[in-house]
Amino acid sequence: MLEWSRQRPDDGFMLGVTLRLRGPRPDPQRIAELVTARLPQVPVLAERLEGPLHQERWRADDDFDAARHVHVLAGTTTLQAGAELLADQPLHEGRPRWSLWLLDTDRAHEYLLAFRAHHAVQDGAAMAYTLKRLLDPHTPLAATSTTTMTEQRTSTPRHGRRRLLASADVPLPAMRAIVQATGASLNDIYLTALAGALRAWLPRADRDRPVSVRVPFNVRLRQERQDRGNRVGYTRLLLPVDEPKPSHRLARVVEQTGHWPRERTRRLLDRLPHRLIWKHIAASLQPGDALASATLLGIPTPLALDGSPVTGGSVTPPLPAGHLFSTALFLHPAGATLSFTARTEHQHVRDLPRLWENALGDLHTAARA
Repeated sequence: MLEWSRQRPDDGFMLGVTLRLRGPRPDPQRIAELVTARLPQVPVLAERLEGPLHQERWRADDDFDAARHVHVLAGTTTLQAGAELLADQPLHEGRPRWSLWLLDTDRAHEYLLAFRAHHAVQDGAAMAYTLKRLLDPHTPLAATSTTTMTEQRTSTPRHGRRRLLASADVPLPAMRAIVQATGASLNDIYLTALAGALRAWLPRADRDRPVSVRVPFNVRLRQERQDRGNRVGYTRLLLPVDEPKPSHRLARVVEQTGHWPRERTRRLLDRLPHRLIWKHIAASLQPGDALASATLLGIPTPLALDGSPVTGGSVTPPLPAGHLFSTALFLHPAGATLSFTARTEHQHVRDLPRLWENALGDLHTAARA
């Protein structure tokens, strides 16, 4: 991922989660203290990944200072607008490639906390693990008497957005009703609704055949490090946009997701020399391999910071491989949010959340019939 981002700098190799919390916005120094206190559980935050092709190495950042990674955005914003604004913000190459942003909303006693990392540093599962450790409500951070540093640490985002973000809250009860009626998984339903949305969104000439998407799956074992790197496989799945009936679309998706090649992928990652791993994954990163990537990211446990609970959230998925768009379904303690990201010239991608909701409604109706 690191080398590919060097070769394709216009792709989007940043992964982000933006969370909405209810309570007074903390001082940035408080966030830095939180990171420092949690480092034993998520040491990747103080590690650097660097080196030329085939020689990339992780090493401790001897000059690590958590405060350098914490930023405050002036003014107020919404969850989606804030996440979109941060999508293109660069990460400093001379230190660990992640950042945390504090943003105000227009609601009293509410703020946003956005965590971003380079995809080479973390995949979605590692980011979810990190957020669970940072915002564990059962391990409160000791109180301190630090002074406010907001004004001194206010950051100005880079202008000239290259990525858009479109998102929508997801009716989880409807998805769970389909699970109960059909036995399919939430991921199956998410992908089936995506197929229905694309059937309505694509030009008519492109609806007569399935559309390929890349779907990642986690291959980590319990004893492995959970906080860094990419331990994922990518299945190339054919979305049945050519199928007019929602129930038949679901059946065709379930047929493909019945088995994830986790053991085979793990063996490849563990045993292949670096140059062969590069060859193995290169196909999935080539433009034209798939129309898009589709990810389900879940953090089912409660999250909170200093007594302020997480009440919402959104994922900004990476946009590598020249994909037209990337999509993510984010399951969080307060519900679920669907996100799509694309380059700004593809403004029509903003229609996809609405079309996905329509397709989910059609599937819900079919499941009750």
